[in-house]
Amino acid sequence: MKRFLGLLFVALIVLVLVLLVTRPGLLQSIWLWLVGFIGYVVYFINRGAKNLLALFKQEPAPSPAASAQDDAAASDLGKIEKSKPEPQGKSPLLERLPETYPDAWEKLGDTAVTVLRYLDDGTTTLGLLYLGNRFFCYTLEDSHRDLKIPGQTRIPEGRYPLSINGNLTELTQRYRNRFPWFEFHIEIKNIPNFDLVYLHIGNSHQDTRGCILLADGVNAGSSEKMVSQSQRAYERFYRSIYPRLTSQSSLEITVLNEDWVERAGIRQKHRVPAIG
Repeated sequence: MKRFLGLLFVALIVLVLVLLVTRPGLLQSIWLWLVGFIGYVVYFINRGAKNLLALFKQEPAPSPAASAQDDAAASDLGKIEKSKPEPQGKSPLLERLPETYPDAWEKLGDTAVTVLRYLDDGTTTLGLLYLGNRFFCYTLEDSHRDLKIPGQTRIPEGRYPLSINGNLTELTQRYRNRFPWFEFHIEIKNIPNFDLVYLHIGNSHQDTRGCILLADGVNAGSSEKMVSQSQRAYERFYRSIYPRLTSQSSLEITVLNEDWVERAGIRQKHRVPAIG
């Protein structure tokens, strides 16, 4: 095809030269028409050549042998899928789901009040207090000690009843003088080796002797951990919990140590060994 186009082009050049020599006047009147005609001829010849090449380059239909090989491969794949073993039973993790063993579970916010400790720097413990499953305020306590030092040791982790201490102590009288809404302290009862543990107002470990301080702000970045806006948080807490205690409602508080994060997923009342 390229040879044919080349010969055609040479013939047109020869024709133009002949006309140029023999009849120069005629060439001047038709040269624009001649150039356009040559362009159209070249275009249509090119397009026809491409169409012919496309017809001869169509892919051949797959042979029967190739189709048979594809069918055999698909059949083998299906056999492999069917031969995969079905999972036997449930994994140890799934076996401990609450839907399977509801009695073996202990909910994180299962009591009226929950304290989640998250930092102990050896002097001060910081935590988060929840009412039900709703975050309420921050907490501050003394540090953990293997051997109790009176006035410098936080209470042990556990679940304890809340009660109203009806005794008119010196601290109770001070609170009554300061706050018209205050009557008696809310006490955490039945703590082994502890008594008179209150939830009250304060800003640092120097303001507590084993009690839990409540606050709306916390400064965990300073060398001495502190909380702020304690009076506001305590008043909110008191107005929420105290009326329920005076109406003879049975309320409890759960206090969890810093490892509650590791145990907050799927856990039982008695610790389950880590899998793997």
